[in-house]
Amino acid sequence: MKKFLSHLVLLVAGLFFSQQAAAVYECNVKVINVLVYADGSLNVLHSGRGDYTVVCNLNTERQGVSPTTCAVWFGLLEAIKKKNGVADIYFNGDGSCSTLPTYGSAPAPVYIGDVTQ
Repeated sequence: MKKFLSHLVLLVAGLFFSQQAAAVYECNVKVINVLVYADGSLNVLHSGRGDYTVVCNLNTERQGVSPTTCAVWFGLLEAIKKKNGVADIYFNGDGSCSTLPTYGSAPAPVYIGDVTQ
C-alpha cells in the first residue's frame, strides 16, 4: 500500500508539472532601463519587449512576489544592466517576450537570473 501511494503521488506530481511546463516562456534579454515608481513598482525596459513591464512592487506583494524578493530582483537587474549582461526572466502562462503585456498588466516573473555569457 505504501509503495502504491508513493507511485500515485509521483504520477500526480508528474501530471501537474507536465501541465505547468506546457505553458511557460523565458526571456533572455538585455536590460535597457530600470525604473522605481513612488508607489514602489519596479518597471523594466528590456530588449525582448521594447516597452516597460512591471516586475514587482517594493512596498507590497504583487502576484505572489514579496517586497523582499522584489528588492533582490531590483539589485540583480541593476547589476545586469551595469555590466551590459543578459537577464533570464521566466514566466508561467502562454505568451512570448515580444507579446508580454506592458506596464501594470504584465505578469510577475517566476524568477529572474543573470545569464553568464
